[in-house]
Amino acid sequence: MTNIFKSEWLKQKSSSDKKLLIFIPFLAIFIAFILAGPINLESFSIYWWEGTFLFTLLGLLFLVDYSAEENAGSFQNISLGRHTFTIYLAKILLKLKDILISTIIFTIIVYGTSCLFPGMISVNIGKDFACLLLIGISSAWTLPLLYFLSKWLNPYLLLAANSLICLLVAPLIAQTSIWFIFPYTYHYKIAYAFLHLKPSGDLDVSASGIGMTTILISLVLSILVFMSFLSLLKWRITNEQNSKKRIT
Repeated sequence: MTNIFKSEWLKQKSSSDKKLLIFIPFLAIFIAFILAGPINLESFSIYWWEGTFLFTLLGLLFLVDYSAEENAGSFQNISLGRHTFTIYLAKILLKLKDILISTIIFTIIVYGTSCLFPGMISVNIGKDFACLLLIGISSAWTLPLLYFLSKWLNPYLLLAANSLICLLVAPLIAQTSIWFIFPYTYHYKIAYAFLHLKPSGDLDVSASGIGMTTILISLVLSILVFMSFLSLLKWRITNEQNSKKRIT
């Protein structure tokens, strides 16, 4: 297990996707600044991050790894033997580590930008980071889903669909009473409960306090969905290995 993590760490360390961890947060904040100006930068930056750029980053990290494995020999270095699922698990956990790093970078850029406009941008750095961290946790299920579906669907299609569903479909469902059945809404509910940030990007000025019940429900559901997709990924890998054994 340790050797597998070391191997994946070395592969990801030499990967070019590390630039994305800086570029994607910067792009999200830059677009928010252009569209909303410095006064609403805090809320609009978090909205664009949770609405599309976080899920795009998750998809890009998956795509870079998928392409690297395919170019190295059609996944033959991980599809043989009994450690295949452990290798995928290591990939997923290391990418979640990257999401944490990118979240920290996002927070630093927002705070740094606020320092450039004193009196215009009000930033609660601790509260913002806590919310962003929870948003990242509630979106972690995306990675095992992408790896699970990559057996049957084009990875570029998965990347596009993942981002578009989050941006265009999830905000509508997040405002209904059945939001809990659709995992793409969980981070929207956390942002609203924590920062009163609506799925539309507006702030609910009439709301007050932190909706701990909504946050806990969203996190628990996210963890359950994450474990479910991990189980499906393991099931797919086991079936593939059994099929190869029957053929040989």
